[in-house]
Amino acid sequence: MKSWRHFGSAFLALLVTAGAARAASMTIPAGATISVRMTDALDSKTNRTGETFRASLDAPVSVDGQIVVPKGAEAIGRITGVESSGRFRGRPAIAVELTALNFDGKSVAIRTSAYEESGSSRGRQTAKIAGGGTALGAILGVATGMPWLATGLGAAAGMMVQTVRGPADIRIPAESLLLFTLQSPLPLEGGE
Repeated sequence: MKSWRHFGSAFLALLVTAGAARAASMTIPAGATISVRMTDALDSKTNRTGETFRASLDAPVSVDGQIVVPKGAEAIGRITGVESSGRFRGRPAIAVELTALNFDGKSVAIRTSAYEESGSSRGRQTAKIAGGGTALGAILGVATGMPWLATGLGAAAGMMVQTVRGPADIRIPAESLLLFTLQSPLPLEGGE
């Protein structure tokens, strides 16, 4: 009778241990969406490629209905590219990715897709403004009898507007919601 009790106790302990091991090890599949709310603000004028930023998970990450990364967990990212526009041409852009999740006293490295924000082409804006100045100059030139001079002055005025306006910048303000996609499966030890 004693041997059956020992056998039963050992079998029960084995089942509990196996169940705990399954619950303790989860994998977030590639393609999972990770939504974060920015803690830090980013700006194409002041930030540089390679700098890091902080955010927090806007929604928990679950696997098979079980939360494995809680909402509010800290997310760390890095800037993968910054393009500033010039005064007359260029398209401002900033690209970022997530590199780590910090929760439950641990930091887990991750690899996500890049999130990119870009502005309109500065060359196109310059062409529109200079073209508008040229057209206005042509109208004034016809009225004054000097179309060649007024047309040139109109184009120059359009270019001057772009010079005074300065380059456009891209900003990702704090509290912005960004979505990333996990690029490779992420095994985690110890789910909640």
